[in-house]
Amino acid sequence: MGNSVTSAIDVEAQARDSAAPVYNAVDYLRVSTGQQVDGYGIAYTGDETAAYIARKGWRHVDTFKDEGESGTLPWDERPRATDIMNLALGKNCPFNMVVVYETRAVGRKNRVFWEWVWKLQDLGVYVAIVDDDIDNTTEDGEERMREKADEAFKELNRIRKRTQGGIQKKARMGGYVGGASRYGYRIENKGVKGKQRQVIDACDGGEKCSRSDVCTALHEAVVLRRGRVLVVKYKGNWRRTVRTLNAEGLVTRSGKPWSEPNFRSRLLDEDLLEARYVFRGKSAIKDPDGVPVWGETCVIPLAPMFTPEEVLELRRATEKPRRVYSQGRVYLLTGSIKSQCGKHYVGCSPQSEPSAHYLCAGKREAYPGTPACSCPQLYAEGIEDWAWGSVCDFFRDGKRLQALSDEWMGRAEERKVDFASRLAELDQKIAEQESTIDITMAVAAQQAARRGLSPGEAQAAVNRAIKPLNDGLDELERSRATVAGWQEAASLEDQRGRSLQVLARRARGRLEHFSAEEKQEFFSLLNTEIVITGPPPGMHRGLVCPVGEWFRTHKRPVPTLCDCAWERVMESEGFAGGGVVPRQKGGLAPRTALEAFLKKARTGASWPELDAEHGSTGLIGHWKRWRSSGRWERVMGALEGACQTVPVARAHPLPPMQMTGEVRPGVLLLAMSEAGDRPSHPSASAPSAAACST
Repeated sequence: MGNSVTSAIDVEAQARDSAAPVYNAVDYLRVSTGQQVDGYGIAYTGDETAAYIARKGWRHVDTFKDEGESGTLPWDERPRATDIMNLALGKNCPFNMVVVYETRAVGRKNRVFWEWVWKLQDLGVYVAIVDDDIDNTTEDGEERMREKADEAFKELNRIRKRTQGGIQKKARMGGYVGGASRYGYRIENKGVKGKQRQVIDACDGGEKCSRSDVCTALHEAVVLRRGRVLVVKYKGNWRRTVRTLNAEGLVTRSGKPWSEPNFRSRLLDEDLLEARYVFRGKSAIKDPDGVPVWGETCVIPLAPMFTPEEVLELRRATEKPRRVYSQGRVYLLTGSIKSQCGKHYVGCSPQSEPSAHYLCAGKREAYPGTPACSCPQLYAEGIEDWAWGSVCDFFRDGKRLQALSDEWMGRAEERKVDFASRLAELDQKIAEQESTIDITMAVAAQQAARRGLSPGEAQAAVNRAIKPLNDGLDELERSRATVAGWQEAASLEDQRGRSLQVLARRARGRLEHFSAEEKQEFFSLLNTEIVITGPPPGMHRGLVCPVGEWFRTHKRPVPTLCDCAWERVMESEGFAGGGVVPRQKGGLAPRTALEAFLKKARTGASWPELDAEHGSTGLIGHWKRWRSSGRWERVMGALEGACQTVPVARAHPLPPMQMTGEVRPGVLLLAMSEAGDRPSHPSASAPSAAACST
């Protein structure tokens, strides 16, 4: 906020100097698109709000601008709207009026608008709308604001329905419904209203092509038809197909070379093979029953790209025998591990590898001939144990969960609106409206009787008299139902913090016993993402440290060598010169070699790293001689119980990484109940909060 914000002392002084109410106003400007930010939209509304404040005789305190922020977001997810609320929540708020140009500047949804307006009103801050010249400083003004706001939101819905209805009509008539044409087709009669159609993008001598000259345009139908021929010729070999297409210059619409998955998805698309365009299909916005919100699904026939015989030939060439998969390993983190190259790891177990691991998707070339990434493979057991251990540690950490709970409860308290008083006001208005209807009905019936109307005519006269009142009652009841729904949603938000504590109690002692399938589901519910930030230390493909493996096999920790422990080794082995002098020039003393072996077991360092550290090239030879002669077992026997120990390094060292996720108490409680521990606490789904472990 700028320096123009007036202090509360100035506000009070000004109030004492004038008998009329003094309003110190800030204007709130919001635009959601870059074009509005850069140009006319925000400048125009700013001029209008400033002029309105001056015309009202209010004091202009400051301006708040949310640029590029959607009106569907609640106020606490918009930076400058949040700043206004934080000032209003403070002890010395420097303003008592917020001016907006129109209702949608506050929000494009009914609840978003009213939660902000009511929260400010509860704090003694009013809202004025320039476009309708109304504010909520009086009961009459508040009623007008409710009517205007409801009317504005209804109009937005009507406009959207009309627009969507027009598009729906086009779809039913088989016309072009807007957007990009599907691959292989182009828009005919582009720009001619009512005559636009999707037609096959083949050379017809028109537009950029000429029947007399060589056509230089890259027609998409040519690409698909040539690709179909190649796939059949190469018997379903997609790699050879796309390499040939790219070499012939038959590339994608954007001019990039084809990749195997990209071209396969284009050519085998069922809508292409069935010569149709499905409007409001899988990607359409749907209601809870799965029905498209803005209209029914329409199938628009298109000119076929291939003949039925060509489609059958393509299907046979690409038909693969169905694989029968045996019950394999469950990979808990497939798609959740992000590599340094930007791709994600997937679980795999090739026959050449003795253990399961994750492989970066970047290993697969983007299109034939491009280089693959060099991200190392990650051994599955190690990274899954680390990730699951981090999850268990998080839910065991009472202080951390309490802090998260307090944060949620604090946010819920900040956003809390006095819905109860609004419902009470609406109940009173509904009662008054019902009383008015009863009186009007009685008066209308008496008038009908005096006029000598028949029973049917009298009933019609009464209905005409009370219709506007019934419409108003219906509107009030709809508003009450809406506010009651908001109140219920707010109470669920209040419950998040309490649900988190219940989740923490139930998680302790439960998560450690989850099956692999339950762990996989839990990771999914957490929206887990692991980001690799560096290469694994000492990682060598397929190799396991033999020193560390000895300790892991014998289930022993690694001893730390000290002088007292070395004396016990000397009693066992009797090295010449106290074991600290090499037997030959350039060699290693026995104690130095033993310390290197123990360091390798502790850290997983490679043989070359240790050789470089000690100026040697023969450590691995020392190790083999110690193992084959039985010296290693004797030395370990001498050191057992003689010195402090540390854990052995992992068999396959993990890279540096960070893990993030979302904690949704209601969802996780339900998952845990399905895993065999049904909670007694309500488990309604709630908005998520971030949790992080590294």
